[in-house]
Amino acid sequence: MNKIRRFLLQFDRSLMTTLRLLTLTCFVALLILLGGVVFVRFVPVTSLGWSDEIVEWAFAWMVFMGAAVLWRNNEHFRVAWLPDRLNGRTSGKVLGLIVEILSMVFLAVMSYYGMKLTVAAHDRSPILELPRHIWYFCIPLAGITMIAYSIRNLIGHVLEIRHSVSTGKAGKGGTKG
Repeated sequence: MNKIRRFLLQFDRSLMTTLRLLTLTCFVALLILLGGVVFVRFVPVTSLGWSDEIVEWAFAWMVFMGAAVLWRNNEHFRVAWLPDRLNGRTSGKVLGLIVEILSMVFLAVMSYYGMKLTVAAHDRSPILELPRHIWYFCIPLAGITMIAYSIRNLIGHVLEIRHSVSTGKAGKGGTKG
């Protein structure tokens, strides 16, 4: 079991390093390209008409890969009023479990339709003639990554609920332990 855990931790570190590097690379590419486009508008030394395609691609990949990184660290946007009010209670842990399950359903639908879009994209970009499916592949890839982290979170919620029920720390009526 220790070998499996070590492998998963190493895989997680490698995956996050890759996703962060890809997100950062896309951000830097956007910064350079958009800065170049603005510069060329004022100093017309060349045409950067092709840059629109790279900007679209980099923005899509930056957003979806960045979302996967945020999902892994539980740093994504959420309304935390109710979870904060129920923090430490069994009802709060059950709420976390329900939210995680609903999130996984959403991510599964997003991944499914993202993959359908990726497979259905047979056209090519007009200037660089790159296959369009590379624009869309970030959707199912990020979705699958987020589902994997949701499974991790789901297991954590189940273990927390089981622990609080077995130790009796939740108390009757779900009071704080």
